[in-house]
Amino acid sequence: MGNLGVERGRVRGMGINGGRPSKTGGVTGLYVELKKSYYFQQDGNISLADLFLDELAQHPKASELLFDHVTLCEGLRYDEYRVPPLVLQSFEGDVLEYLRTKFKERWMDFVEEDAILASGVVNVTGEEDDEVDHPWIPPLVLLVSESKCRQESFWFDVESLHISGLGPNKNCLLPSSSAMESNDTVAIARAKHEAREWVAKAHSFRLAVHPYTIKLEKEAGGVPQLFSSAEEELRYYYCELKIDGIFSENIAIAQIVGAEGCDAEEAAPVVGEPTVCIKEERNLWLFGVAFLAIGAFLASIVSTYVTFY
Repeated sequence: MGNLGVERGRVRGMGINGGRPSKTGGVTGLYVELKKSYYFQQDGNISLADLFLDELAQHPKASELLFDHVTLCEGLRYDEYRVPPLVLQSFEGDVLEYLRTKFKERWMDFVEEDAILASGVVNVTGEEDDEVDHPWIPPLVLLVSESKCRQESFWFDVESLHISGLGPNKNCLLPSSSAMESNDTVAIARAKHEAREWVAKAHSFRLAVHPYTIKLEKEAGGVPQLFSSAEEELRYYYCELKIDGIFSENIAIAQIVGAEGCDAEEAAPVVGEPTVCIKEERNLWLFGVAFLAIGAFLASIVSTYVTFY
């Protein structure tokens, strides 16, 4: 059975919905994992990332899976956010960095047209920002194993990556099996506190958090003993931990719980300012400067003429 990522809000690129499918909230389009790239490279000298990029470049609808500057300038209501039609994930941070570099180099292989970029209107802040300067880079998510998320060097490693989100094993955010089996309330409370801090730390880096994987089947682990139902487990992730999305093999339940929200006054997803949508304003400013220059030039001619005579 397959699974899908279900999103609820916007953190960095993960809440931005790419391209033409103008969906707001809901289920991401393609959530692609590049799996065990290291072994392909080591055993067969095959770059899984390059194979994926070449395949994407040949697809006739590749541009519909990616942003461009025009997409970022499309109007949204205050309570809307964009769901990405393509997200790439991997357990290997170097693979994600390689993909980022290649999307920057090969963007014309994927994006049919970027009218705003062609007109020379892009980021004018002087500081490079992938979300503004290179919107065709899809959200990149680092998958995190249960052992990796608890390493002391984990956040140091994360800070060095140019990514949009983290996909931790859900056990990273749960008390230990022994604590749940023995109902050790102190250990459970401490683990929940650490989980909230983990998610908050990710958000402080402007990274979305999409844990994996919610499964109801007992043979696949089922619902952890800490919860009486899958709905209660999902509410724990959504409402207590404030995650941004979830991987679930039971899509309907995840969507229903996500749509219910955590309370009646839950804040709507925040949409950032359209920092690249400045074409008209910039053109008017340039027109004003040009008009002023022409006026000054004409005034100098008149002044010279008067002085001469």
